[in-house]
Amino acid sequence: MLTSAYTREDLIHIPRGQPPKTNIGRLHSVLGWGFDIVKENAERVKLWDDLDQAQGKVLDRYGNNYGVIRGTASDSIYRIMIKVKIISMLSAGNLDTIINAAAVLFNVAPEDVDIDEVFPAKIYLYIDEDKLDAEHKAVADSIAALMHRIKAAGVGMRIFYRTYHSASAPIYVGRVFCKYVKMTVQPYKGNSHFAAAVPMQCAAGSLVYVERTYLPKEVKT
Repeated sequence: MLTSAYTREDLIHIPRGQPPKTNIGRLHSVLGWGFDIVKENAERVKLWDDLDQAQGKVLDRYGNNYGVIRGTASDSIYRIMIKVKIISMLSAGNLDTIINAAAVLFNVAPEDVDIDEVFPAKIYLYIDEDKLDAEHKAVADSIAALMHRIKAAGVGMRIFYRTYHSASAPIYVGRVFCKYVKMTVQPYKGNSHFAAAVPMQCAAGSLVYVERTYLPKEVKT
């Protein structure tokens, strides 16, 4: 039944995207198809083992392992809730931990998070808005609301977006100058008169000052 192994017909058909014609080619095609299914599912399991990629029931199992109840939260919010719970279990409540936690939750680098200690017992976090992707911008309010679980008890926390605005406008500056012309003319004999007119232009410089204030959006936690 497998004597077609001695033919090379499939070497022409398969590169052209055509199904195998020989018995041995069909057998190997079935075996390869099964291995492809196994590989595809193995890659999916490996991918979903990452908390950032898990969805649906797989994400529910993650949450159950850490005692986080989903409720009506979407996958994006539930993923953040799980991360907050994990970080809070490991958090020491110091500034370095809060910076690293904010970087993880907002998906930015730790050096992109600035922190100020405000008397009495308050912490202000500053994050550049252009560092956030669209997904984290959509759930930024939820992240800010959950951040209080990481800080130490009795410490207030506020998170601010930093936005930058630049503008340019032409400024025209003129300077006043005087053009002086001296002419020496030898008049004719008798009563002679000589007159000359020299146009002179002058300008005065002015400065236009415009001030505009942008109020940041405050998120209370």
